[in-house]
Amino acid sequence: MTDRDAAMRVLAALGQTPIGTDALLVGSSALFGFPTRVPALTEDVDVAVPTRVVEDRGGEIVRALAALGWSHPPGTATFIGSDGTAFDLLGRSDGVGPDRVSTPGPLRVLEFRDLSRLLAAPEATQSLGGVFRTLSPAGFAASKLLTERDSKGAKDKIQALLVIDEHRGDPGFAPALASLLGAFDEERIEDARASAQAAFLYLARDPAFADSGAEGYADVSPRVEAGYAELERALRGRRA
Repeated sequence: MTDRDAAMRVLAALGQTPIGTDALLVGSSALFGFPTRVPALTEDVDVAVPTRVVEDRGGEIVRALAALGWSHPPGTATFIGSDGTAFDLLGRSDGVGPDRVSTPGPLRVLEFRDLSRLLAAPEATQSLGGVFRTLSPAGFAASKLLTERDSKGAKDKIQALLVIDEHRGDPGFAPALASLLGAFDEERIEDARASAQAAFLYLARDPAFADSGAEGYADVSPRVEAGYAELERALRGRRA
């Protein structure tokens, strides 16, 4: 599993490339960007970067990272350090248009419209060390609720619900989460709510909770249930 120090080393390396300070922690590794008790349980670091920089200066990015000891398997958006630390780059733009792959070049990244759309909202991100940026707690929760994937899908929802539970006493959190989710249509939000409910019910039924890396959450069912109840309240506030 990776840790906060590894995430910060990745950001520092990207800071020495044409990406500069436009690197932004996303995915489970965004849990390293703000105080939390929620374990990331992730093996790599996910970083969102401007797609236009990748398309315009991909070769320079690859060469700069190679000079710093990061290898780049051809045809991927993955970089691997000499110590085994790995990170993946994701593209981001203004969130307009469908999911897409950046134009052909030495480095290609996937750009997910929903993530780009989310990252465009000011309340979705916050400063990290005064240099880079990371998902905010509300941005993290919204991102994980909206993520749909077959593998580790329950892990995403449980992480979101645990972060929501942690911020029940924060008066600004629920309005920020409701605002972020408000950018998406009702059907999309209902799908996210139903997936979160299914993950929490699955965890409550199965103490072993074998789900591609989410086994570490087996003893936090009460917190997950509380997070789901808070999510329901936030969604009711969104509709009010």
